[in-house]
Amino acid sequence: MAIEAHIHFNQEDLTQALCAITRVKRVSGTEHDVVAWFRDRLQQHGAPVKVSGRNLLAWRGRGKKTLLLNTHTDTVPANKGWTMDPWAAERRDGRVYGLGANDAGGCLVGMMHAFLSATFDEDKHTLLFAPTCDEEIQGEGFEVFRNEIPAYDACITGEPTNCEVCTAERGMFKLDMLTTGKSAHAARPWQGVNAAYLAARDILKVEELYESFPERDDLLGRTTLAVVMVNGGTARNVVPSEVRWVIDGRTINQLDNSEAIRRIKAGVSRHTCVEKEKARFGVWTRKATDPLVQCACRAAKRDKVSAFGGVSDGWWNDKAQGLILGPGLPEQSHAANEWIEEKEVLRGYEIYRQTIELFLS
Repeated sequence: MAIEAHIHFNQEDLTQALCAITRVKRVSGTEHDVVAWFRDRLQQHGAPVKVSGRNLLAWRGRGKKTLLLNTHTDTVPANKGWTMDPWAAERRDGRVYGLGANDAGGCLVGMMHAFLSATFDEDKHTLLFAPTCDEEIQGEGFEVFRNEIPAYDACITGEPTNCEVCTAERGMFKLDMLTTGKSAHAARPWQGVNAAYLAARDILKVEELYESFPERDDLLGRTTLAVVMVNGGTARNVVPSEVRWVIDGRTINQLDNSEAIRRIKAGVSRHTCVEKEKARFGVWTRKATDPLVQCACRAAKRDKVSAFGGVSDGWWNDKAQGLILGPGLPEQSHAANEWIEEKEVLRGYEIYRQTIELFLS
């Protein structure tokens, strides 16, 4: 069974598909049902598919030049700020509200429909579509599944970029910090060493350190540090002897993960140490002159490239041409009452389809 030639999709087709997958609960680790949805939909259109764990690969064509479309199916859990059902896929005022509708539902349905409808010579070229799991956490997604994907010349990574063509993203590290003092009764605080005060001073040192970084990148901006979690204390009447806190770092080549971590270790007091460090992503960049990037800029009507503000599975595309692109607003990702405009999903689909046709021409 072959994919129907010259098939076209409209905004309502895309919106209905987006609502369908938004109603499927797919927090990281639970993507089996949404993978089944994609499998069934793709097979209905005649596309051969392979399912491996919570990942899927579909393909068209048999030629040498190969383009991969990849984005993630998983979502983060709904946060406490939600005032509507995160799984209802409510349509209101031209928007679809729901967990994962923006990150990365618009990319998922845009890529799938572009995969099905793009026109190219299937004897000369191959198009792959891989919706994968566990992007929001380290696990069994594209970083592992890429080893099961045939060699490809270029990859479009789907993330909400407001349809900007992004050729760079910063690196990322996490540090689990431990500040140690000495416990005492809260009525006699002078008998202890309050780890909360010690941690507070070192946390402010991290803020001062971040503000002092002189290094800049024309596209990526600066390396940033943010203290994102603080936990300590055992009882309401005990001076805490330990406080644990977490630093999130986002880095540029001029001040990379290793150097930023070194400066943090040198900057905090002897009371604080790094219990655990995890540098999952380095800085990722591609050339604006690459053919794939030029094709995407033409399709998206952009005269310059941008940087993606987060991190993505684009990092695992370490050899081929690449870019990060998708419908949706970055600031809506992980937000309470997350939404995406229906017309933007259509715009993303059209850009994906035109990029495919330009690159595989």
